[in-house]
Amino acid sequence: MQARLVALLLRYDERGFGRMIGARTRQASEQDTLALRRYRDLGAVFVLRDDLFEDILPRIVRRLSFESPRAMVIEEPPARGRVDWGRTIDAAWAERPGETPLLLHTRQQRRTFATPENLLAVLTLLEYQAEVQRLLWDEQITAGSAALQHPLNEISERCDRELAFPQFAGIRGTAQQILTGEDGDPETLEHQVRERLIPGSNSAYEDLLAWRARLHAVRLLRRSPADPDDVLGANPDRDNYLYQIWIFYELADLLRARACLDHIDPRQGQMHIRFRWGEGDDARGYELRHDQGVPIPPARWGAEPLRRHAVPGVRPDFYLWRVSPAAMRVEHHGKLFWREPGVVWDAKYYRERETSAAPSSPVKRMIADLTLLGERHGTLLFAFLAGGATTTSQGRSYRLRPADRDQSIVPDQQVAVQPLCPDTDLHAVQTTLTALLNVAHARLREPRIPRCQGVFLDTLSVAERGALLGRDGEILAPDLVCPKPHIGPWRVDLVNRDAHCCRDGRLCHIISQPGSAPPVRPPRNARELLAELERLFEAGDLDTLDEEAVERVMSRIEALTRRFVEITGALKDLRRYEAKLGDIGLDRTLHLLGATERESLALAIYLRDQLDEVGANDYSASIIHVARVLERELQRRILAVPGVSGADFPHGKPTLGTLGGVYRRNPALWGTITAHLSQVWVSRVDPDDSTFAVSVEQLIMEVEQLVRVRNEAAHTTPIPRDRFRTILRALCDGGPLRVGALNVLLTAWPLS
Repeated sequence: MQARLVALLLRYDERGFGRMIGARTRQASEQDTLALRRYRDLGAVFVLRDDLFEDILPRIVRRLSFESPRAMVIEEPPARGRVDWGRTIDAAWAERPGETPLLLHTRQQRRTFATPENLLAVLTLLEYQAEVQRLLWDEQITAGSAALQHPLNEISERCDRELAFPQFAGIRGTAQQILTGEDGDPETLEHQVRERLIPGSNSAYEDLLAWRARLHAVRLLRRSPADPDDVLGANPDRDNYLYQIWIFYELADLLRARACLDHIDPRQGQMHIRFRWGEGDDARGYELRHDQGVPIPPARWGAEPLRRHAVPGVRPDFYLWRVSPAAMRVEHHGKLFWREPGVVWDAKYYRERETSAAPSSPVKRMIADLTLLGERHGTLLFAFLAGGATTTSQGRSYRLRPADRDQSIVPDQQVAVQPLCPDTDLHAVQTTLTALLNVAHARLREPRIPRCQGVFLDTLSVAERGALLGRDGEILAPDLVCPKPHIGPWRVDLVNRDAHCCRDGRLCHIISQPGSAPPVRPPRNARELLAELERLFEAGDLDTLDEEAVERVMSRIEALTRRFVEITGALKDLRRYEAKLGDIGLDRTLHLLGATERESLALAIYLRDQLDEVGANDYSASIIHVARVLERELQRRILAVPGVSGADFPHGKPTLGTLGGVYRRNPALWGTITAHLSQVWVSRVDPDDSTFAVSVEQLIMEVEQLVRVRNEAAHTTPIPRDRFRTILRALCDGGPLRVGALNVLLTAWPLS
């Protein structure tokens, strides 16, 4: 585990390497196996780096070793050395007696830095750089282009800067020859330096010899009786934390190798990984947090009476949750009622000895943590399990969950026990990690969107049962059950539609959704239909009613009335109501309508007759169906104009009031539409009067009148019977356009 941490920390968190890995005393050393040799070399290069660059080399440079040999030189004046006049005169007398000497015999003392000590310093830098380059080449094979950012590069550059020191640069060639064996060898040079060491001289060269020995001799730490020599490793008392860090960076390395890693933050207290997992459209974004509190826990415990810090906190070793798409939540007025759960992982490095069947203490702690957090799934990762059968990553995993029986605990809570032992076989480790991610992905990939699933109770059965108690002990008069499959198939609440639906976030989880509304009871007669319609109409200021709200109300009313027609059995017999459409003025154009539009108009007539039977004073539902037919026909014609698409309109498609808005506020788009209408518009629409013509502007005025009526129908404003009759006539056979707005649209604006 330490060996892998050496490589992983240097790859992702160099500062973390400095905090955790170092030279330690009174510890045992690992055997020098081939599998661990690369990690030992990598760790030694970094652990001993500062000793060389920040301590030994600066002291050598401050007190460089040098030699000053004396030599007799014959030179022309002026002399640079001390003149030996005796020899100079004797030589001149021998050649030219009585003449002035032209050459001087001088003694010179020159300083040289090509000493064995300095050669050893340069040789050490060259060897160190060569070792770094070798390790960097291995890293490039393993990590690819990511090796360009590896801190090994910084060490290599530091060696180049130190070798550029003038006194070192002058002897670099000689040191290179020693390194290659052309002029001696490093062992001989070390021997010469040891022989030349003088007590009280520069101790940096002595430290350099010791540093070279440590670079080649230091071993990885292991748990055993202590050795006298220094060893390389982390504090063994923090083995459980090191196990967590190892899992964190092995996961990061696996994700980077698969090009799934988006971001890694190695800072203590903020460690997290953001990554993608899954193929194609099934890919999702996740965040794995290490040793941090769960962000916005799905559940919350409290103390009564309120006491600070009374509820124990939970900081799981790992918490995995989906961030893209974001986790769904139920929040109302700043209060969180529910959030999509994640997955909890806890890592245990110590060897469990309680039982060979199940490590009970960690399982109990995991169940407690899941309960406090409101989470459902936890996994315990063990480096060792009792019994010896599961001491590798390939060991057998198993799951613990509540038995299938009546009980008060959450039935889908689950704890998995998974062996995950550090191993030199990276394939086995990565296979286990991949399986963990696949299991979490299967649980978290699909957003759990709260939807209204209300099922109404039979009123007679509820009345016979009497008062029931709610979750908080209050007396409850439920009229429906509310399943919540986004929490689990086991979660079903008894609720009261008036007291809880879209009012109480504890029991209604669609409360924060735009346009949410309580469920409607399927009506069995016209009176029940009227009662349910009252719940659907939009309240508030009619003038501020926007298109989205109107569309939402219209869709609900259409669905409710259609369900009413199905329950009463009239849906199978709507053809006789379609026949009545010819009686209201659509005999010439009925064949131009689609089947859906004819059915909507027939529903409007059927609803009118049903409401007549009970003496209703609001015919808004029939108006909604009539307005929808006109809207669909208008929409179909606008989108058929060449050069016009749904993207040209605010809601992605034209609505009933779109044409008037384009006419007044969008000259460019209106020009495109009028250019098309100039070719297809048929202004003579009255078969009994060939002189009567209708323009598109007149049609727009009539449509806008119907828009206002439609908005009133979607609002709590009632539409009485007489007004409904007038509107239906203006639409189908009368009004300012004589033949009705719908007939004008169908005949004057034909579809090609």
